[in-house]
Amino acid sequence: MSYSFIKFNDEIVDSKIMMEITDLARLLLKKKEVTVTVRKYSYYNPASNEFNMSFFWKHRMDISEREGFRYDILTRYPSPYIFNYREYDRMKDRDVFTQQIFLSLEYYRNRRAAIRQRPLVRNIIQKGDRIKTEEYKKRSSNDAEAFLKSFNLAILEGRETMEAFGEPISLISDSTEDSIVLTEKIISAISQQISLKTSFRLHDMPFNDISGFNRATPFRKDSDRLDEKAEEQQEEETSRVDTKTDRDADEANMLGETGDNTSRKSAHGKQNPYEDDVSDYHEGFGRNTGDNLFEDSGAINQHAVLNIVKPKIRLSQYKEYQRIFESYNAVAKKVVGDITQILNYKMNAFQTRRTSGKLMKNPIGPIIDDSPKLFTKKNTKSKEIDAAFTVIIDQSFSMTENLEGCRNGVIIVNNILKSLGIPHRIVSHHEDTFEVMKNHYPNNIYEHMDFERSKYYYPVSLMDLEASGDNRDGLVIKHETGKLQLRSEKDRFIIMFSDGLPSAEQYNQSGIIDTHEAVQEARKSGIQVINIFIDESNEGNTLAAIKNIYDTNTIIVNNAEEIASALPNLLKRILTKILV
Repeated sequence: MSYSFIKFNDEIVDSKIMMEITDLARLLLKKKEVTVTVRKYSYYNPASNEFNMSFFWKHRMDISEREGFRYDILTRYPSPYIFNYREYDRMKDRDVFTQQIFLSLEYYRNRRAAIRQRPLVRNIIQKGDRIKTEEYKKRSSNDAEAFLKSFNLAILEGRETMEAFGEPISLISDSTEDSIVLTEKIISAISQQISLKTSFRLHDMPFNDISGFNRATPFRKDSDRLDEKAEEQQEEETSRVDTKTDRDADEANMLGETGDNTSRKSAHGKQNPYEDDVSDYHEGFGRNTGDNLFEDSGAINQHAVLNIVKPKIRLSQYKEYQRIFESYNAVAKKVVGDITQILNYKMNAFQTRRTSGKLMKNPIGPIIDDSPKLFTKKNTKSKEIDAAFTVIIDQSFSMTENLEGCRNGVIIVNNILKSLGIPHRIVSHHEDTFEVMKNHYPNNIYEHMDFERSKYYYPVSLMDLEASGDNRDGLVIKHETGKLQLRSEKDRFIIMFSDGLPSAEQYNQSGIIDTHEAVQEARKSGIQVINIFIDESNEGNTLAAIKNIYDTNTIIVNNAEEIASALPNLLKRILTKILV
């Protein structure tokens, strides 16, 4: 399913910006699974492990979205380490004005902690501070609003106190508990001077979510105060982040981030025992007989479950499969012949100028050079190609007109790889939208060919491909990466067929980021992910987002019919590169 931009509450955000900002948020918060979204106010929600950036930075001429979103992260990233969320229950039922004073004090603690940990933050946020200052100087509709704006202006200016009604008011608190005490003092001091009734907000926090989070989360006994020493200990911990785009890698360096990116080894290696055998001919799909559920522990896919299904093969499918196989057999044989010729050449090639072996027929060169390397030796390399492939087909509704072309292309791939003795796996996938329920998003992977049988059998069940549901691409790529990580081959590849961006239940806004991360995780494991993108709509924004996900490993075809001619050339280039 195709979405060229990510949509948040009817607002459109460039997917490339979201991937960059997500990487930066995870780097600074030191939380690999944190998700990033855009809402009216900016804050970190510990209950959902979600960092919200503000719509305030949208549609502005004085600052870019990227700079504005970065401002929110840089001024709030210490939140999970310096806030005592247990104490937030005390403010849950208070009036709006009291909550705003409290949240303003907590925001100031955030800013001070961020600048203390990374002094360069002070310079980076100056532009955002100027824009906020101009906003807070605008005319207010009541006294309470005017006071809140003045209060936050003093915070942006970095003051320790402010003057209000002839009395100095402190702005500095050292803990959440201190913020609450200071809030009560401020309310007591000004409640006789102005009306505190207002609906005006500069900050927000989901107090109800946090209250539920507090009941379900055990807290440390000393969590009421995290002093500067504790913050420094957090700073000393090695930062690790799953993915990092070029721009935010530069930002991380500018902020003084060090440490190597490390790949997460997949722990998924479940065997899926089936009763099915390719020689069995039955109508319909096969049933599963083993524990083959795959779950992604990440927040984005926390409610998604992946079911591995092995389709049954119908005897009536063989004739049509054979017709397609034979119609493209000449193309496949041409590739197999070219690769075999390279293999034979490497097998028969000699290594010259060696110190041992068979004496060269014409050793004049080494003799002139006064070299003892007068011998030759025949190569002993294996004739087998040390590689493995996984082919993934997006089987969602949007692929209805493209599945036939994809199927024909995969039949060619199977013919070539099978002829060369290269193990490969062929799957298709979709999210079952008819079975989606709250907090339960079932996804099916149909296993048309596994590695063990790929040298002897044909993926005849591809003849029953039908478009259905949505596509949760990141989840599937992670699963198939786990399968390939268990393989011993030197070169491993995933070839992904799709016609657009990932889209599934609660996955539109985060699916692009999740798929991007899945591709990066695969590459860290030495697995190359190649996307065959069917670009019938010619939408520039969609194509740009696809290239952001897969980088240069994107093969673009204008329609599915081109796949049958594009794939043999692609495979030839890949295999030639492996051999030469």
